[in-house]
Amino acid sequence: MKRAVIGAVMFLAAAAAFGQTATKYYVAHQGGYIGEATVTIKGTKVADASYAEWQGPGGWAEFNSPDGKSVVDGAIVRVPDPLANAGHPDPAISGYMFYIYNVQGGIGVWSQYTPGKTGFARPSRQYERDFEGLMGNPIRAAAYAKAAREDTLVNVTIDGLVVTVGKPASQTVHYGHMNKADPRSTYMSLNASSIGYRYNYKATIDFFKKNPTADYSSAVVKPMKLSVVEDRSVDANAAASEYTAASDGVYVVADAVSGATYSDFQHYALELQAAYKMALAERAVKFKK
Repeated sequence: MKRAVIGAVMFLAAAAAFGQTATKYYVAHQGGYIGEATVTIKGTKVADASYAEWQGPGGWAEFNSPDGKSVVDGAIVRVPDPLANAGHPDPAISGYMFYIYNVQGGIGVWSQYTPGKTGFARPSRQYERDFEGLMGNPIRAAAYAKAAREDTLVNVTIDGLVVTVGKPASQTVHYGHMNKADPRSTYMSLNASSIGYRYNYKATIDFFKKNPTADYSSAVVKPMKLSVVEDRSVDANAAASEYTAASDGVYVVADAVSGATYSDFQHYALELQAAYKMALAERAVKFKK
């Protein structure tokens, strides 16, 4: 038995010394976004890491209000989904999930819109089958991220069971890019009081790559002065000199300063860490794909 254990350890050590392994981890974020964390390891070290945060329907649905400036009840989008409407005779419906902006009591939720015999129907309860809940399935989340990247998410109109495809998400996205972390995105840009989404992204990635095994759940916020080194490849929409705050709430992990300030730092880091753990597992065990 002792020899077998030593042999297994030597095998893992040898495997860890060569080659690279990359894995992706998908999760639905509160607020209607899809997180996609990607980590590549060489041995047990992080060779590369990134994450995307793909806009949900609320970030790209075409404005359908009378003045064309907002999304109101009845807007519909179509999403590629390997688990949805499989076997439906209409190719415009089979393999797709439909979401409708479903307003009840003044509150709007992106709910499943389901084809029936003569037409589509909303769920009987507003939150029964909503976007965030359905995207908790990693198969759906992975398919959504792929569709966002390939620009196959579309706005649609529906009359009975007839689906008419409209503009793709890339033409109606509200923040400049489907991925909030992309430098072309205008979501949460740097300003006088905030380093913005993309400099926060850079700080998170840089810190994680150096500290992949840190206890991110115990991170604390401490006020301190931050300086931002301008890099237009990080944020193409704002000059770093615009940030003039005397101090900010910066996340600290085991006395190490992360440089990240946004409240989602912990869950992004934990998602990256989950992908890191998956990469280590892929190195040790061969999974069927």
